[in-house]
Amino acid sequence: MTPKIVLSIGRQFGSGGRVLGRAIADRLGMKYYDDELLSYAAQHSGIDKKLLAEKDEKPVTSSFFQNINHLIAGNDSPVSDENIFKIQSDAIRKAAVESDCVIIGRCSDYILRDYEYCMSVFYWAPIDDRIHRVSQRLGTDDRDKVRQLIEREDSRRAKYYNYFTGKTWGAASSYDACLNVALLGVDATAELTIELLQKRFKKN
Repeated sequence: MTPKIVLSIGRQFGSGGRVLGRAIADRLGMKYYDDELLSYAAQHSGIDKKLLAEKDEKPVTSSFFQNINHLIAGNDSPVSDENIFKIQSDAIRKAAVESDCVIIGRCSDYILRDYEYCMSVFYWAPIDDRIHRVSQRLGTDDRDKVRQLIEREDSRRAKYYNYFTGKTWGAASSYDACLNVALLGVDATAELTIELLQKRFKKN
């Protein structure tokens, strides 16, 4: 059986990571997993998708409240942060061996760290570029509000990633490649990523 290739994408909020992931998946005929991963995980675990969405890439509950929840629900509670992470991890591993795919976030680079055919990339962009992109998406001119949203979302992703991986979100050493989307633009960055992926796995 031909090994399946996985592109794991980490991204700053507003950098265009989701647009890039979708474009690359469409260009290469790969499956695309972002919110779709929640449906996939729910299907294979029996856990309600709404519960998975509530915990999706969210910072872990403080140890005090987490311990209270465990006391109420039991150590094997299916709603604990660790169990939700395990369910998503199992879904990611299953998706990785079923088909070539692009997976957005969710510590997929760490979860697939022992999978030979996974390449991880982190997309970032200067704050002004991200403010512009998010402002256009939301249809607002309130740059201060958009900056606060970006900072909040980046902080949320970092806390989640750092907690479960023991690595540093956004640090070059945590990924195979880090690319500044503003340097070349979305289309050229997608092409560069595809070239890296093809050279890494020698697949045309």
